[in-house]
Amino acid sequence: VDLNLKLMRWRVIPDLDLDRLKATRCLLLGAGTLGCYVARTLMAWGVRNITLVDRGHVSFSNPVRQPLFCFQDCLGGGRPKAQAAAEELVRIFPGVHARAETLTIPMPGHAIKPGGAEEAQTRADVEKLEKLIVEHDVVYLLMDTRESRWLPSLLCALHGRLVINCALGFD
Repeated sequence: VDLNLKLMRWRVIPDLDLDRLKATRCLLLGAGTLGCYVARTLMAWGVRNITLVDRGHVSFSNPVRQPLFCFQDCLGGGRPKAQAAAEELVRIFPGVHARAETLTIPMPGHAIKPGGAEEAQTRADVEKLEKLIVEHDVVYLLMDTRESRWLPSLLCALHGRLVINCALGFD
């Protein structure tokens, strides 16, 4: 599986540390088009620890654009995107440790009713997001909006994590 990387190290980058790549823990916030392609590319580069986070479900428009999904993932209201993507990564290469998390990333400007279940869920989502960021070495921001990238950016700065913003946003 790592033959291309070993050839690159041999021919082009003798200092390429394949064990370090393998051990890098990557958190992908977003399992849509960008998330699918980034996950596949990371796996091709030797990364073996990938966590995908998304709150969405696979819809019928996804499989033609997002290579980790198929038509069956859309049936019955759609499978959770993060779960379907993580399972497909393992199907492609069983040596990858891919896990899925479903959560909503709180965004500035989106009102939350205080004192109710919505506030409790938002607090739980923030705690879970922070825990995930602490557990990983690199965080990829692959979401559609600037607002959704704000909190993860702050948490990554707080915890000294490398952030790679791959998203363009539709704002």
